Amino acid sequence: MIRKSVAVVAMGLVSLTACTGTPETRPVAQQQQESVVALKIAEIADLGPVVTDVKGFTLYRFDNDKPNESTCDGECAAAWPPATVPDENFTVEGVEKVGSFVRKDGSRQLTVDGMPQYRFAKDGKPGETKGQGLQGKWFATGKSGERTQLAARTGVIAGLGAVLTNNAGLTLYRFDGDTAQPPASNCDGGCAESWPPVYVEGDQPRVKGVDPKLLGTVTRKDGKKQLTVANWPQYTFKNDTKPGEAKGVTVPKWFATATDGKKAQQNKAIALTSATVADLGVVATDKDGMTLYRFDDDSADPPTSNCSGECAAQWPPAYVSEGFQVQGVEASLVGTIERDGKKQLTIAGSPQYLFSGDKVCGDANGQGVGGKWWATLADGSRAGQ
Repeated sequence: MIRKSVAVVAMGLVSLTACTGTPETRPVAQQQQESVVALKIAEIADLGPVVTDVKGFTLYRFDNDKPNESTCDGECAAAWPPATVPDENFTVEGVEKVGSFVRKDGSRQLTVDGMPQYRFAKDGKPGETKGQGLQGKWFATGKSGERTQLAARTGVIAGLGAVLTNNAGLTLYRFDGDTAQPPASNCDGGCAESWPPVYVEGDQPRVKGVDPKLLGTVTRKDGKKQLTVANWPQYTFKNDTKPGEAKGVTVPKWFATATDGKKAQQNKAIALTSATVADLGVVATDKDGMTLYRFDDDSADPPTSNCSGECAAQWPPAYVSEGFQVQGVEASLVGTIERDGKKQLTIAGSPQYLFSGDKVCGDANGQGVGGKWWATLADGSRAGQ
């Protein structure tokens, strides 16, 4: 049996069962059954409002599923436990288009907009979203059943500094042939084949490290929502195939999009910037987008490095030249210390390093090594702490 709909509770809880007497005259067990809350909404950093179970654990949807049909069982269901209820008598708070269906094992699984709902076994506490984006198919569920995901990220292009990218790390662009007032895209047909629009789901796009007030959408002719930044429609370029590329800047009227929505400009003096790295948030990077790290055995006051010899071979100090420029990190936090006749970068007093195990921009393989090495957030603090 498939449950088609469930009443939405905006203020307080309302039972979905028919009234059969006053609360005082109904059996206690029945009162408890009728007041079970199955789903809620919680505000999750960067993702916005997402669906959770009654304990506050994030719920996810799986792209391989179909409406009212789960394709996740066995080992999959062990990693992604289905969100189930004992029967059809449950209530929800702030969630739309809720239903349920019976799985092959006889349990009743919840759905939002028809899509089966799951927890992620590695989420250890309410508010965690460790399952977000896994395999490119698992996404936290929005209040109307949509995928919740970042509309874009921040990345680094050598010579350009911090730019916006899509979730795959490909550079975003803006087009002088469009308009910002009002926001409108004039790239269709063959143009859109070369410059695929960046589509978004949900009401309010979100990007780590970007002022939410700059973000919006414009509805294209096909009815889809395209991301705008500072009112400019956003695109990728078909010839960019990996993070760090920005081949589109050589095309007239096309520019990589800076994190403030403006045209990214050449600036080879940039030595320190920031980018969204994995699930660590916005971290400090060098000019090539390589993650910077801090070491617990160092001192921030006074700034002192205690990594030399073999340590420095594995963790090369981040050196800078005179007159270096900073983008995406508060300049007042940035300094240097003298080391072997060179200047090692510091952020909030902590000396900065690269990691020999990182091979491409966006890697953060040094995170947590030895329980003492941590990617440096843009404010100088330790990532993941």
